[in-house]
Amino acid sequence: MTAAWVPKFAGLSDIGRIRATNQDSWGAYPLQSLFIVADGVACSTDGALAAGLVVELLPTYVSRHLKADDVEGAAAADLVGRAISEYCDDFRAFAATDDRAAGANTTVVAVVVAGTRALVGHLGDSRAYLFRDQRLQQLTRDHSVIQDLIDSGEVTVEQAERHPARAILTRHVAMFPRALPDAAAVDLLPGDRILLSSDGLHGVVDDPSLGQILDSHPEPDDACAALIDAALQAGGPDNVTAVVVAIPAE
Repeated sequence: MTAAWVPKFAGLSDIGRIRATNQDSWGAYPLQSLFIVADGVACSTDGALAAGLVVELLPTYVSRHLKADDVEGAAAADLVGRAISEYCDDFRAFAATDDRAAGANTTVVAVVVAGTRALVGHLGDSRAYLFRDQRLQQLTRDHSVIQDLIDSGEVTVEQAERHPARAILTRHVAMFPRALPDAAAVDLLPGDRILLSSDGLHGVVDDPSLGQILDSHPEPDDACAALIDAALQAGGPDNVTAVVVAIPAE
């Protein structure tokens, strides 16, 4: 698989100030231009295992479904979605036969920089954002009860911050009968940046602040460090992970 651009990237994860373990995981696979963030579900039996496995194994599934000839096609994003769905099928089968994985669960968000597009697939409330011209745009919609309530007008965004259902996912890697990831293709421009985050970041640092941090830290490693620090300064109530992918400016 080839890409029109060779993006710079960095990723960083922190346990936060409250959690006893870090159940987030992230991965970057430059040869595939593939970037992943997974957030192990804390109430599952082993969220760290589930998150680590999807980050480790998903690249094989992406390679199986998304060939070099496919990356510019209209269905390329759907192929990323199929890769995630097939991984989830295999994970459920594995969990049914291995006590370590039984009841384990995680979110996942994955981005492939393919040609001049970003192919985005996700399950759960880990997010992908596009930062362009000093504006931050959320590319994914959270698969959560609270997002459904916001969309239906039953609660406001402000009420959602304190709502008891705010952490309940409607889609995730271990869902049954079959995981249905959302997938989309986004056209990229030179100078764009992509942010992948677990909810330990965007759940405590609002979008305007995320955009300001990206604007003032053009290098991916500096941006990741500043983003993690912002979450910790906001209390760090959860594990926090950020991956920043920078498309070269012409």
